Amino acid sequence: MIPLSLRIMPRLSLAIPTCGYHGKGDALLDDLLRTVQIQSFKDFEIVISDHSEDDKIETKVQEFSELFDVKYHRNSDKRGNSSANLNKAISLCTGEIIKIMFQDDFFYDDEAFEKIYYNLAGDDSKSWLLCGTNHTQDNGHNFFWDIFPRFNDNLLDGVNTISSPSVVAFKKDVLVRFDEELIYLMDIDFYYNLRRTHGEPIYYDDILVTNRIHQDSISSNITNREELLQNESIYCKKKYD
Repeated sequence: MIPLSLRIMPRLSLAIPTCGYHGKGDALLDDLLRTVQIQSFKDFEIVISDHSEDDKIETKVQEFSELFDVKYHRNSDKRGNSSANLNKAISLCTGEIIKIMFQDDFFYDDEAFEKIYYNLAGDDSKSWLLCGTNHTQDNGHNFFWDIFPRFNDNLLDGVNTISSPSVVAFKKDVLVRFDEELIYLMDIDFYYNLRRTHGEPIYYDDILVTNRIHQDSISSNITNREELLQNESIYCKKKYD
């Protein structure tokens, strides 16, 4: 890992919140980092905030540390709170553009960084970007369900037509963060707040990332889903009056 004093500020920061994922977290991160390794755009840093309690993620990061500029932070604060962990990763980013990526997702396009950076950095009228995504259930052997993010009038009711935060990138001067009181609607609230604060994003209708659907995902392990959705929807609507 490169000492902080020797770092040159990168053009793009990749913010990755990590956790143990029932012992599978290091393997999921390995898949993601291998799709980072083949990116055509090389002026980036990787920032990892790790909520896991063992050393598997840190060991995996060490395996890639000679290939990438990596910042690793073992984060014991609010362990299990995805929003808090993601906010910590974002706070450590120094790039002009911050790209969020969840640990269990990966890049579908090896020009993803290049397309994100030049489209967003080159547009002074826009502060953030949403890209297209697809899905896999078999570790990338087959892909289905293409999504090109768009807003809808029922977003705060939990109707998510945007997808996971892995489709989001934003400029460093954007100060909107994830609400640490939310679990199920943490992503929807973030999108709503970004649009409310910074206006419409760039809708980049090209599939750059893949969302992995699996039984160990955080969303798959939420209990009392309907009750939680209702309570969080009420919370969000009150917050925005």
